[in-house]
Amino acid sequence: MNILLMDGLPEEYEGVEISADFRNMIQVDLILRDDKLSDIEKTMAALNQLYPVIPNDIQKAIDGLAWFSSRGQGGNESAGEVNQTQTKRGFCFEQDAGLIYSAFYSTYHISLTTVEFLHWWEFMALFEGLPEDTLIKKVIYWRTADVTTMGKEERKHVLKMRKQFALKSTEKPVLSAEEVERKMKERMAQRFAEAQATLEQKGG
Repeated sequence: MNILLMDGLPEEYEGVEISADFRNMIQVDLILRDDKLSDIEKTMAALNQLYPVIPNDIQKAIDGLAWFSSRGQGGNESAGEVNQTQTKRGFCFEQDAGLIYSAFYSTYHISLTTVEFLHWWEFMALFEGLPEDTLIKKVIYWRTADVTTMGKEERKHVLKMRKQFALKSTEKPVLSAEEVERKMKERMAQRFAEAQATLEQKGG
């Protein structure tokens, strides 16, 4: 576990350089949510995005992806998860880019289009800390709120705004860090089995 205020902002994982800028990790998030790619293609594309040079130890590379995307919390969050308690996808980096940009600019006076470098962990901490009256935070609330506990008028308003700001994407659920690791292990085991079978055929 990494404690942000004590351990700082890492730019490597166990001695391997990481591309730590927030724009890079947003791209990782989009890759892992791309239903046009197979799971293996997602994994390799994400690793290529994260590491300037992918380590030879693929398991280490996958562990680093899980660790960095979850901000040192052990791989329990996907790259784009803001709140672990949310069961719905509350935002989309692509669709909500304008809302996120304006919230950062008005709150922190940071232009996300011109800032030279902003660490992924810092970006997400600032994202989580946006005031509740920013439109992006309101939109996330409208999309994810449990309307069954609301009064009639509030429920009517939330459902109206949920429809107005509905996510347009038909993406599949994001490939979690655990799924990335499992699928890569399965792929490696399959390749080993195929190689072993080939050697046995040649030996026979």
